[in-house]
Amino acid sequence: MNKITKNDLIKEILAKNIFIVSNAKDRNDWILLKNGSRTPLFLDTSKFNSHPELTEKINKFIIQIINEKHISFDRVSGIPYGGLPFSYGVSNILKVPCLSIRKEGKKTYGTAGAILGDYNKNEKVLLFEDATVTADTAVEFVRRLKEETLNVTDIITIIDVEKTGKENLLKKGVHLHNLFTWKELYEFYKEEKPDALSTDAIKIIDEFIK
Repeated sequence: MNKITKNDLIKEILAKNIFIVSNAKDRNDWILLKNGSRTPLFLDTSKFNSHPELTEKINKFIIQIINEKHISFDRVSGIPYGGLPFSYGVSNILKVPCLSIRKEGKKTYGTAGAILGDYNKNEKVLLFEDATVTADTAVEFVRRLKEETLNVTDIITIIDVEKTGKENLLKKGVHLHNLFTWKELYEFYKEEKPDALSTDAIKIIDEFIK
């Protein structure tokens, strides 16, 4: 497997406009998030599915991180829905069993249960998430897997927004590994697209991400 570099991946992400930076000076015109807050920076991970070759490179880069950090696991799983393309991709490349976690929780019909797939008690699951802010969702899925007698000691996220996610997971005995951080993508964006942002917008965003 040819070594994939972080810089090459970031360049491709920017070229495909998957990382979005708002040029608006008024925060009310920034990108609206599901929780009602607004942000000037946004990695639209839903677009990865439209670029399978890039997604494959991302998955191979994930495997490089797994090898470099000696992360051990028995099975992989993605936090729905953003983490799924990466759990499926890594599973296919490494030939490691993949589990699916029902976002809606347990069901009582058909293949009843909260987890889809075969597993054994006390096996270790490597989780994938597309973006981590406070890690509240990740903590919830770690809890749900634990209820099913499965253990999680490591989570790989595509982008770490570098808020309280890493600390919150460490309190649960879980290590967070990122491919990229907000600041890395933003600094690269400014270099690759020097005319995309006004001086005022840069000043406001720089203050926002401190």
